[in-house]
Amino acid sequence: MRTLRKALNALLYSASFLALLVSCSESGSFNQLESSLQAIPSGSLIITSNLNGTTGPGLISIWTSQGILDRVIYDYTKNGAGFASGVGLLSGGYFVVTSEAGGNPSYDYLDLFNYSSPMSAPIHLFSTLYSGGWSTYLRQMIIIQNSSTNRYYVFATESGASRVARLSSPLAAPSALSFTRDFYFTNNGSCTLGNPYGASAIDGTQNIAIVDSAATGRINILNYNGDCIASSTSANTPTGITYHSKSGKLLVTHATDSSISAHNASTGIASPATALYTSATQLSTPRAIAADKDGYIYVGSDGLDQVIKLYWDGVSSSATYIGIAIGTSIFTQNITSITVVP
Repeated sequence: MRTLRKALNALLYSASFLALLVSCSESGSFNQLESSLQAIPSGSLIITSNLNGTTGPGLISIWTSQGILDRVIYDYTKNGAGFASGVGLLSGGYFVVTSEAGGNPSYDYLDLFNYSSPMSAPIHLFSTLYSGGWSTYLRQMIIIQNSSTNRYYVFATESGASRVARLSSPLAAPSALSFTRDFYFTNNGSCTLGNPYGASAIDGTQNIAIVDSAATGRINILNYNGDCIASSTSANTPTGITYHSKSGKLLVTHATDSSISAHNASTGIASPATALYTSATQLSTPRAIAADKDGYIYVGSDGLDQVIKLYWDGVSSSATYIGIAIGTSIFTQNITSITVVP
């Protein structure tokens, strides 16, 4: 079955690549071709999941804002295992993911996919993402574009290795990106990275937020060079993090008490001091989190294997439970990341 699946994937990829070559020869420019590819519809949710919680197989799926399955982008079956652990959006329907196979460093990639080519084999933009052993896992990643340096920067959290890898590439068309590993972030100043997990860009800045996940963890604010700007303690095992544009704050999931909290994007301090929402029955071990421009929040519940939808106006002291955005299925088992397409 695995051999058949690989053969089908190879056939699909070959057919897609041939179509690209034909289109390219007609248009005269591969860059023009990439910009004309179908964009991911605004408001869509990209979900990465990891079936058994450790080694996969994992799925990348795209859903409409109404919670309807749009398409399956890929099913990681590298040696019978593997999963994506984070998503970064590019132009023209392209996006990158970090993928791994149960801690084995020979299977860790920065992979490129396109919305128009579901189930096509990914392009590996970078391989052997980290040099850790079996106890090290890639958790989440983000990508930012820096106009002052004319480069893309990828930040991938590595739990077990106590560091964040930074990769960079000169700005280029997605398939022409060439990433190199710059260096690793480690503890500095008041920022600690004992068990880095969630990662988020902070809109309007070149700063990023990294969660150090522990019973009493930390919300770290760093610049793109890894220098600590601020850090604040956070209880109840903070895990996932996202920027909430309606409030200008960071939202953090807490696995221990099944809650969500808001934090100042400059200091990492909780604001308001109490949780925005807590429910062991409706959230149940939340980890992945994302928010859209209108204030809606999407949370991956490990306990329920569902995506839960909330709303926060950015002013009130609490968020409102809307309901189940995506119900229990193979696509939502152990959700590793949620990304809202702008």
